[in-house]
Amino acid sequence: MDKVLRFLADNRIMTLATSADDVPRASILEYTLVGDPPKRPVMMFSTSPDSIKSKNLDKNPNISFTVGHIPAYLAANGTAREATAEEKEEYIQAQMGVKWGALRSTKPKYVEDWNEIMMERHPEFKKTMKCGQLKYYTIKIDTVHYTEGFEPVSEKIEMKK
Repeated sequence: MDKVLRFLADNRIMTLATSADDVPRASILEYTLVGDPPKRPVMMFSTSPDSIKSKNLDKNPNISFTVGHIPAYLAANGTAREATAEEKEEYIQAQMGVKWGALRSTKPKYVEDWNEIMMERHPEFKKTMKCGQLKYYTIKIDTVHYTEGFEPVSEKIEMKK
């Protein structure tokens, strides 16, 4: 499990697969790990509540995602749920550039700073972010298939609670 957490901490982009009504959807997006060791960190992402992935997750919380690229990558299965207010705050602080495991900034301006960063990265979210309407999700990982190098078989890792 340690190598999976290190790999997730060293990356920031995933391809997330959701599905509803037997129609799959894959989306590339940024994620963040929230929480300090030894507590198991929480993997989180945000999206517009009007996005296809958000609507799919409202109907079906089951997900699959990949992180990385050949020769080192992982594929995982799990579930996503809407984040609590505390998780949302921790996510925004982590996205502000505070490293995973580091002390968190408590500057009151952090939300506005994060909104500016997101609007620069994703201009289409400007209206959504101005209204404060992003939806935040946490991911519970059940199973990971981790591949390192050009080995023909990946290592299956069951994630414990």
